[in-house]
Amino acid sequence: MQLGLESLSASKAYSTQKSDSTTVDDLLKEGYTISDPNEDLGLDFSDFLQLMVAQLQNQTIDNATDTTDMLNQLVQMSVVSMMSSVKTSLDTLTVSTTMTYAASLVGKTVTVGVYNDEGELEEVVGEVTGTGTYQGTQVIFVNGEMYPLSSIMAVGELPELPEKPGEGGDGGEGGGTGEGGEGETTPKV
Repeated sequence: MQLGLESLSASKAYSTQKSDSTTVDDLLKEGYTISDPNEDLGLDFSDFLQLMVAQLQNQTIDNATDTTDMLNQLVQMSVVSMMSSVKTSLDTLTVSTTMTYAASLVGKTVTVGVYNDEGELEEVVGEVTGTGTYQGTQVIFVNGEMYPLSSIMAVGELPELPEKPGEGGDGGEGGGTGEGGEGETTPKV
């Protein structure tokens, strides 16, 4: 008999024999199989084939198995299996591409955004000295510190922003015609 860990709190049948502090070890000693709640307990393709074989072996003349339904279910299970395989391949490809991109940054100057204690965004500029993976997240090393790859604001150094919008540039005095000539108002043909 298989029990999930979350079902232990719902069932009090075992606690009548023992105290309320039943452990996983106690249940294993009694012969119970404990499954991890994060583990996928769904049927896979081989389970489906075993069920189909059992159904074919146990059919009777009065209750014959419908082969059309079985064929449709077989196709559906094949499609689900194929989609799962494609998803795994895409996940692997995404990780590989991200790692390749991170490796291409080694030796380049990057600007990394980091929030300080006051919650303000600070820019850290430095050369990428290495890359890696930390707890499933791709990271880079800049100035001896580790940053997530997603915190890169720019490859290179960001330019300084002007103090006020509209500042900077040569606007001139204005008042000209825009063509550079004096007093000429008709276009040349």
